Amino acid sequence: MSKFDHPEPEIIPPGAPLPRERGLWPDGDLHHTHYVYATRVGPVGMALLTLGVGAVAALALLLLLSAAFVGLAAIGAITIGVIVAGILRGFNQPLR
Repeated sequence: MSKFDHPEPEIIPPGAPLPRERGLWPDGDLHHTHYVYATRVGPVGMALLTLGVGAVAALALLLLLSAAFVGLAAIGAITIGVIVAGILRGFNQPLR
């Protein structure tokens, strides 16, 4: 087994200098290093995240309601068409 079979994350404490000798994901150019920074979400970030999720949920609800209204309009148009066809054909004539 080589050392590249099971990569392990390197946890760098806050304020510590970043190592410059190796990268996490080589992309063909071995002179660049990629780092992943993780931080806690503060109250403003949480509020913005909540607003974003709420906006997406509202748009999804509007999409579903508009699809329901289009479906109801189509059902109504078909119903009116059947009623008008029944009136024009005459109610006593059998269907063919």
